[in-house]
Amino acid sequence: MNCNDVRENLIELLTDGPADPQVKTHLSQCGACTAELASMRKTMAVLDEWEAPEPSPYFLTRLRAHVKEEREKAPAAKWVAWLRRPVLAVSLATMLATGGLLYRLTVGTQAPDNGAVADIESLDKNHDLIIDTDLVNELTGGPSDDVAEP
Repeated sequence: MNCNDVRENLIELLTDGPADPQVKTHLSQCGACTAELASMRKTMAVLDEWEAPEPSPYFLTRLRAHVKEEREKAPAAKWVAWLRRPVLAVSLATMLATGGLLYRLTVGTQAPDNGAVADIESLDKNHDLIIDTDLVNELTGGPSDDVAEP
């Protein structure tokens, strides 16, 4: 076992839970992991001794006043409040799903792109353009604009 694996299992040793025997063997051989365990035990001891301070007697009164102030500020965000209503959220989700289905149906009804057929149709549509290019002339050995014909 390496040190990273042992550090992940140190909590089991702190809580006196069932610890892996390999972890205990590694701790007996590795000083760094043993020091890490001791540090964690010290930290837990300090946390056990620490007592949370009692809240102020007026804490709840001030908290309620702050909540009331925030509720009074809320009308500025009323236009977003409709999103929180479940009925509107479900109807919006239904509209999105219907739109997606309609889009899928309209895209699915278009003619499929058959590779060879589409290429032939494209060549037929652009016949004049392709015939007039110098590249076709060079490839076919036809007349070029640079060379004067006899």
